[in-house]
Amino acid sequence: MSMPRPSWVLPLAFAVMVTPAGAQPADPSFRLTNRTARAIAEIYVASSGVNSWGTDRLGDKTLGSGANTTIRLPAGQCVNDVRVVFDNGEATERRRVNTCSQGDLVFP
Repeated sequence: MSMPRPSWVLPLAFAVMVTPAGAQPADPSFRLTNRTARAIAEIYVASSGVNSWGTDRLGDKTLGSGANTTIRLPAGQCVNDVRVVFDNGEATERRRVNTCSQGDLVFP
């Protein structure tokens, strides 16, 4: 006489089969490059769908023309909105950027 299996056994077995051993969440960190003639004074990155930009990633620094900086994000936060504010106060945004698959983000 065989014992009935708990209902969670098959889904767990399937998850183990389709998840590669040692798989890590994707790294969403990216390099942001300023290819404009103006300095970037502020950089904000938020997970898409979040209604708050959070803190300025540059702090008290600026990102001059031709310069780049690396933006570090928590593992798995792949789809992000990015906002840059230039030294003259103008801003531009990129929405729903998959930073896990795009390691470089250039603002021309």
